[in-house]
Amino acid sequence: MTAIPRRRHQAPPTVNDLYLEFVEELEAIQDGKRTGLTYGFSDLDAITSGMHPGNVTVIAAQSGAGKSTLALNAAVAAAKTGAQVLFSSLEMSGTELMQKITAAEGKIPLHHLTHQGGLTKEGWETVHRLGPELFQKLPLRVYRPDGASLADIAAAARSCVRAGGLQLLVVDYLQLVEIEQRRNMTREQVVASVSRGLKNLAVELDCHVIALSQLNDDGLMRESRAIKNDASVVIKVERPDMGQPESPRAGEVDLVIEKNRFGPLAAVTVAGQLHYSRFVDMHQT
Repeated sequence: MTAIPRRRHQAPPTVNDLYLEFVEELEAIQDGKRTGLTYGFSDLDAITSGMHPGNVTVIAAQSGAGKSTLALNAAVAAAKTGAQVLFSSLEMSGTELMQKITAAEGKIPLHHLTHQGGLTKEGWETVHRLGPELFQKLPLRVYRPDGASLADIAAAARSCVRAGGLQLLVVDYLQLVEIEQRRNMTREQVVASVSRGLKNLAVELDCHVIALSQLNDDGLMRESRAIKNDASVVIKVERPDMGQPESPRAGEVDLVIEKNRFGPLAAVTVAGQLHYSRFVDMHQT
């Protein structure tokens, strides 16, 4: 039997080796020359320092609270800065995503785009204007895998890297992603494997990943331990007016930062304009 030669590895760098790189990066941060990708919300960017490559942000919410809308808003905001973005949806078709982006960017009520005869002459003019002004320039790709496997999503992300780069991958949503299961795996172990796989993909491709997660009716994240362990930032979307149309906080949405490796824990309040399929900073209302 022929012995397999051992691979020779260089010794890891010392802290002295890393010091000059650290100072150079620190100077860039302090001078405002190195910031993460924008989420599209000024306060959220300030608290988290934006989205950085190799890291994962988890956006968690109960069904109907708007987690997909928030993630799509963030994807478009990042793409507007020139970042290459892939939005992988296991729930919505490409047409549905285009309807949401068009509603948000054109300030067209979403139901006008989804119902026969709902679009006015002005609405059509806006749709036609968004083609050359936005969609032809926006480096945003949409992917809906035939199945729901992590391997398919990873393959699509790698193809984006080869086609011009990838700075942000959005996966909607985590509990729908499938992996090749070993026998007797619990649901928590499956989700933990998906979560770890997305974290590894972020590191491998040097991109940021936004992974959406469903909350239970009691407000707890399903399989939360594994998901939180792999995330750098965890944002819970809470709508105080859900089920309470007369709420004094109608239209307000709290982005509760439950984990933040880059800063403090906090709650950022934004305005929900779900008829336009978007959230905006409060000062934009």
